[in-house]
Amino acid sequence: MELGVVAAVLGAAFLHAFWNFMVRRVDDKALGMASVMIGHMPLAVLALLWMGLPPLASAPYVLMSAVLHVGYSVFLLHAYRFGELSEIYPIARGASPILITLGSVTFLPDSLSLYQMLGVLMISTAILAYGFAQFRKTTINSTGIVLALITSCFIAAYTIVDGTGTRVAQNAMIYFGMTSICSAVVLVIYFQRFHNGVIKRVFTESWRVCLVGGSASFIAYGIVLWACLSAPIALVSSLRETSVLFAVGLGTILLGERLTIFKICLTLVILAGIIFLRLG
Repeated sequence: MELGVVAAVLGAAFLHAFWNFMVRRVDDKALGMASVMIGHMPLAVLALLWMGLPPLASAPYVLMSAVLHVGYSVFLLHAYRFGELSEIYPIARGASPILITLGSVTFLPDSLSLYQMLGVLMISTAILAYGFAQFRKTTINSTGIVLALITSCFIAAYTIVDGTGTRVAQNAMIYFGMTSICSAVVLVIYFQRFHNGVIKRVFTESWRVCLVGGSASFIAYGIVLWACLSAPIALVSSLRETSVLFAVGLGTILLGERLTIFKICLTLVILAGIIFLRLG
């Protein structure tokens, strides 16, 4: 895996942590999610106006991705009813690299070395450990854990679909631009039906999250899909989930959270996993 690709995806991981940090401060998680998804639209439209539409061959992947992103959003929102973002999100994100690895080596021509598989396992296990540790601080709720794991299945599915669709389109920005627009349309319909009033509040209460968080999210995932053009999807997704390192850093610096021995150990395991991914 080329060093430039690794650096770019780690930059995407920082942006991923940044927009999640913004959403974390929004009490209404439906509002936060709607803000970010709608916030994709300006850059998505600009990408399509600048570069054109994706090839017709990528259309099935675009449509499938839109459906999977809605499923991801629905199950994530339900999971938040039984746990906090700091509990649910690491479990959902931490399980996905393992699932993506299993799916990509089974259905795609991607191949991973033993060291790379070990790197994926180290990163995924560390993130999962962080999530379960958050649950232990409160009351363990099996429903929240199950919903978070189902959410991880949607993350794995849309990541494989999007990575493959980007390779078909041969351009990350036009593929993700079209996918973002389709996903936003379907999500707006969903929110209007089940979270009435949320869309209006995006522009009155959460426009900063919409503008800044949405742009950061679009750029972050666009970089991830770009990386999938030259690197195995499983490795790219594992690097993306190292955003938990940046989340811990942001929490420590901006929120005054304690940097415990446990967090330091998890950080070292994730860093070792990144080295294995790079050198494997």
